[in-house]
Amino acid sequence: MESVQHPRTMHNVERGVEEALRNFTGHGANGGGAAPEITAAERIDKIGNMSALAIMEASETTATDIERAAQAAVDIAADIMGEARQLATELRANGKKMGEHLQEFAVLANKVSTAMRDTRADVLNSREHPLPMTTMLPPQ
Repeated sequence: MESVQHPRTMHNVERGVEEALRNFTGHGANGGGAAPEITAAERIDKIGNMSALAIMEASETTATDIERAAQAAVDIAADIMGEARQLATELRANGKKMGEHLQEFAVLANKVSTAMRDTRADVLNSREHPLPMTTMLPPQ
């Protein structure tokens, strides 16, 4: 059996790859049917530009997401600060009321204590017993 060899040269293979790349990128062959030469520099530029664009878009999206997350954190912190201020104001008011009530109680307790001491002293120092003598036992 005899093998048939096709006349393929490196130039023909390179042309086929370039045409496939053009078709892949959507440019196709030009109007005359002859494919324009694609240089290595053009391919590198195209790959570099596409990569740079993709990285810039990804960076912009990520940066926007970070800014939104930070703004959400700031908004939540502002809400928490507002609630904390309100709780602090209420706590101060309640503490003041409790302090006032405790002062009033102390004054009243002091008055009662003084009155009880004075009454005891009066009872113990009087010559006559101000209270009638009674017994708990029934009379005999």
